[in-house]
Amino acid sequence: MRNGFTLIEVLVALVLFEFGMLALAASSGVAARNLAQAHRRTRARALATARVEQLRVRACVAPESGVALVSGGFTESWSVVTSGPQRDVRDSVTVVLQGGRTTSIVARATVLCAP
Repeated sequence: MRNGFTLIEVLVALVLFEFGMLALAASSGVAARNLAQAHRRTRARALATARVEQLRVRACVAPESGVALVSGGFTESWSVVTSGPQRDVRDSVTVVLQGGRTTSIVARATVLCAP
């Protein structure tokens, strides 16, 4: 009759446990990176939406365009294009993600102006 575990069984169990813990640590690193990227994209979307709302208010009075560098590494460019009584408002925010990749978030709106 055998009581307890042998040294080999304990070592194998510890190695398996270590692999599981390493996999957990690696997946938490990936999750943290993805969360940071999602946060940057959400902030970019909020910036684009806010600018489009500001431009919608003034689109019929003074169509404009411009570019701005926003703190946090965002580049924003906007324009209001006149087409008859209609104004097309567009804002694009470029975000630099990890690894040097970039993505752009675009918000658009159309405003009808009284003639």
